[in-house]
Amino acid sequence: MQNKMPIVEDLKNHEGATSLHVPGHKNGLLFPGKYREVLHHDLTELSGLDDLHHPEGAIREAQQLLAQCYNTDYSYMLVNGSTVGNLAMILGTCKRGDTVIVSRDCHKSVMHALDLAGVHAIYLATRKEPQTGTANGVEASLLREALQMEPIRAVIFTYPSYYGFGFDLASCITTCREFGTLVLIDEAHGAHFQANASIFPVSAIELGADVVVQSAHKTLPALTMGSYLHIPKWRDELAEIPRYLQMLQSSSPSYLIMASLDYARHYVANYNKQDTEAFQKMRADWLAWLHQNNLTVITPDDPLKLIVRKDGLSGFELQEVFEQAGYFPELADANNVLLTLPLIKTGMEFPPPTVAWSWDTADFRESPEPDPIKIPAITKIPLHDKNRPTDFEILENTIGKTAAEMVIPYPPGIPVILAGETLTAAHIETLLYIQKQHYQGGEKLHKNQIKIFI
Repeated sequence: MQNKMPIVEDLKNHEGATSLHVPGHKNGLLFPGKYREVLHHDLTELSGLDDLHHPEGAIREAQQLLAQCYNTDYSYMLVNGSTVGNLAMILGTCKRGDTVIVSRDCHKSVMHALDLAGVHAIYLATRKEPQTGTANGVEASLLREALQMEPIRAVIFTYPSYYGFGFDLASCITTCREFGTLVLIDEAHGAHFQANASIFPVSAIELGADVVVQSAHKTLPALTMGSYLHIPKWRDELAEIPRYLQMLQSSSPSYLIMASLDYARHYVANYNKQDTEAFQKMRADWLAWLHQNNLTVITPDDPLKLIVRKDGLSGFELQEVFEQAGYFPELADANNVLLTLPLIKTGMEFPPPTVAWSWDTADFRESPEPDPIKIPAITKIPLHDKNRPTDFEILENTIGKTAAEMVIPYPPGIPVILAGETLTAAHIETLLYIQKQHYQGGEKLHKNQIKIFI
């Protein structure tokens, strides 16, 4: 069964038809020639092509194959990224006034969902991964302490971390079960775990989570915005999730994205021993080249990720060296550069550079990283009044005041300031540092201002 690709096959069967329908590019006719081969598959809900919001044909079959591949009761294709999956799983399980627990390293889409759902949030400080200093999950003991504070509707974890590290999620899920709370997982960077259990971490699906969202486009051959939402074991508390997926996703879903999701499922479902060996050899070649070029390499739990450092250079400076040579990393932070390798199969090649790099650090003068913000182990941010007035204030004058917006270094999309947090001198120092990097939120941060509640 996993050899079939129903959506891909139906799109192929439609080739040669004349478009008297949307989209307006008319099967690529209005585009230059080299784009037409792709765009003649950018179709809409025509006869024989099914409907994502009421699947009865190829899309229904593709989602059934997806569920079989990941061993779930229900799996859904998402065309609006893991963002829409996070929104739907939270809005579909939480009611206004509920309280949820969230690990502090969550993606901004989780916080947006909490805001839309109108829930109170208890944020748990994350463990610090010792090799990289990056946020990485929560301790089960801290989770238990928070669960004892008041009734909790759901606990939301990020697993694995953006950098490819895992934590003891199994113990955390066991703790949640003791208190009867739902377990919702943003597993954006784990769609490929299904490829080979012997070399990749165990998915939250197998660890017993209630809902798992994965970004197929991050690590599988799917188009950007192509993602999955999985319900491993159906329970009545999850019944609203499909309705929210219909509300939140486009009524004109991309058939190109859906076809790529169909192919990505087929790709990972048929990943075999020879493919694994090809991947491991490619990875070994990259590791050898990095070491030969005097780079420090950190290997996280996920072998698809490599973290590199260079003495005398910040992560941002090292990223610049990579990019000048034509190699574009996933992200950089003050200390690290993150490389995401491809999940190649037998017959594919992804070689490292063929020449050694020179290391002249004289031209780099990166400003030092600020001291990390001291985050309380448990922070409760109650639901705030949306009608409460706000204003922008000069950063230096905001100490002790309450932030009314998030500020988010991007990537990885993890906020350093939450709406509702009390600002400290350490926050201000961090904001001044982030101001020089790429970020989202912080509407007037470039003017040394941040929005506060007044």
